Amino acid sequence: MRVLERKGVRSVAALGAAALLAVGLVGCSSDSDSGTESGTEAAATRTFEAQNGSIEIPADPQRIVACGYATLPLIQAGANLAAVCEWSRELDNMDEETLAAYEALPKVAPDGAVSEINYEAVTAADPDLIIMGVPARVKEQVDTAKLEALAPVVFLGLTVPGEWRELGEQYAEAANVSDSYGEFKDEYEARAAEIADKYADKLGDLKFAGVCSVCGTEPGEFSREYASSYTTNLFDDLGFDFPGEPADPADVHAEYLSVEQLPENLGDADVIVYGVEADGSLTPELEELFASPLWQELPAVKAGNLVAVKHSSAATYETALLALDSIDAELEKLPANQNPE
Repeated sequence: MRVLERKGVRSVAALGAAALLAVGLVGCSSDSDSGTESGTEAAATRTFEAQNGSIEIPADPQRIVACGYATLPLIQAGANLAAVCEWSRELDNMDEETLAAYEALPKVAPDGAVSEINYEAVTAADPDLIIMGVPARVKEQVDTAKLEALAPVVFLGLTVPGEWRELGEQYAEAANVSDSYGEFKDEYEARAAEIADKYADKLGDLKFAGVCSVCGTEPGEFSREYASSYTTNLFDDLGFDFPGEPADPADVHAEYLSVEQLPENLGDADVIVYGVEADGSLTPELEELFASPLWQELPAVKAGNLVAVKHSSAATYETALLALDSIDAELEKLPANQNPE
């Protein structure tokens, strides 16, 4: 089994890889503070239940280092960040204010490459809390002991990409910014419900499948996405069916396959979804895949039942709204939506 990688892509730059995920999520914090009665609130602590155990953390952390999926939601929520790992994959999803805040922060590791974390840069950030939101499967690539020598470490890694919804709230809770996190949650849920209702009758019984556009495939292969994967997770709240699972259960939500396996793997899909750049252009690996005669002969392709999702790297409620708008526009023009029979 080869570990699935997703590469964040902006313009022509291929930016880091995010490893496939594997361990369950569990984090939430208690409401109790354990600071001394005479201590200031800044010195008070509380117990937070993370995937790496019960961690004593500052009640109101002032210098947070955040990595992985914790980076963008904590910027959006206005957490007290001292440094972050790169989150290049969503540069095109950020508004001007968020982008400026992101660019102003020191970076301690490339996007999707936590094994390359710069421990000296983390030390220089002088953190009082470190929140690791990297995929659970790559936890072993982090020298946790080095980080724990600097500050309490909260590890909250995803099993599947769709868990950004639940874990985003936990990142905010650990950072003590729950009140300002989730500003766009209600709007997102309302928009998702609107789209689900709009297409339930015409598309609700169809079989959907996903193809990863930036997963670092080798020549002659493609990456099949199942439910709640990188792009398909954006359909999690829309009521569509993404059946199937990887042959190797360890792959969880996506797998690498040979192009020769296209007919047997995607031949029964009614609709195929994939990510595209913010300007609608294809990534090089999709261009190669789409040039294959086997791809062109797939029933969904011949029927034109393809959904090209812009902002497909979205992993917060705010940025996922951009993706939902793209999905709605694509579903609207599907031949299957016009002629369900």
